[in-house]
Amino acid sequence: MALIVKRKKGETKDDLIGKFRRVFLEEDITEEIKKRTAYQKPSEKRYEKTKLNIWRKKCRRRSKNSRIRHASA
Repeated sequence: MALIVKRKKGETKDDLIGKFRRVFLEEDITEEIKKRTAYQKPSEKRYEKTKLNIWRKKCRRRSKNSRIRHASA
């Protein structure tokens, strides 16, 4: 995946570096590199999935409760 940052008229090198840095951070490239370089055991992958599902359920429960409270108020 290539990142392309085009220079506009009047932009300095520092502006280009800043623009590249923002795009780089938005794309989460560092996270992807870390994931691909380090081996992750299958049990760790399963643990992350269950952790994510628990977090999603908790968020859904909170939003559902907030809707119920606002409706009755």
